[in-house]
Amino acid sequence: MRAHDTVALEEPPHPLFSAMLCGDVAIEDYLQETDYEFPRFAEASCRLYRRLHALGKRLIQVDPYMEHLDRLHDFFAQGGEPQAVDPADPMQAVYRAERRATAALLHFYETSMRAPFSEVVQAVVHFARADAARIALRDGMRAERLAVEALKTSSLYVEAGYIHWKLFRDLCRLVEPRRRVRACFLLERQARRRIGRKQVLGPGDVLTLLFVFHPHIHGPMVKLWAARSLIYVKILRKDEMEPVEGTCPHLDDEAEADRLTRFLSWADCQALYPRIRACSAEEAREIVKTYCV
Repeated sequence: MRAHDTVALEEPPHPLFSAMLCGDVAIEDYLQETDYEFPRFAEASCRLYRRLHALGKRLIQVDPYMEHLDRLHDFFAQGGEPQAVDPADPMQAVYRAERRATAALLHFYETSMRAPFSEVVQAVVHFARADAARIALRDGMRAERLAVEALKTSSLYVEAGYIHWKLFRDLCRLVEPRRRVRACFLLERQARRRIGRKQVLGPGDVLTLLFVFHPHIHGPMVKLWAARSLIYVKILRKDEMEPVEGTCPHLDDEAEADRLTRFLSWADCQALYPRIRACSAEEAREIVKTYCV
């Protein structure tokens, strides 16, 4: 980030962001007004943003999809009806994408604890398709906005989660030909030490990316990736992990989950899932480890 003039964060604009950067609003007060998954990471990030701001870097929050989603929540909170959303408003496309993905996720939750394994796998596939469509829409919206921001600066750093590969493709297409676009994997060195690849992608992530770029793909491998994802998700830690025994605890956790699930067959997943679906992550991992020995 320090090597670029402008830093585009992967989050919607917040009215207190500029005041937090300048120190007029305390980081703790700013975080109380925002949504975040990992508190310690969010606090450390804000300290980083302040240092960059002090160096003269321009920090902007760019995520139009999430911006429209926030508008949608406000619209419904004020009593708005779905049919009242203007079809020409991007909020309508966000509403449709969120509705499909949420319905698919709820269907998965309903089937995951009681349905036969094959039905649970099919629910995973259905959700992954809907989620991929949502991600593709979000990446397209963000790429269009970022292409405009790229014209305003000599160098632009774009923060993006690992699942947003379409964003990279879209930026390569939308920015001026004379501007170079490159992807930087911040944990590549550590990932290669652990798994020999530049990033850890769980089977669910692989499945979702397949649908992002190939929405209508079918076949045995689609179902196998979905089956493996059921095991992978169960054995993965969900809480924020402190770097006590290593510098990258989440990466270590993901790498081990990848190692345990990468070569599971359909029959393996079918045998394991009923045994672990009601277990904690720690209990499930021990069962999978014992099974894989």
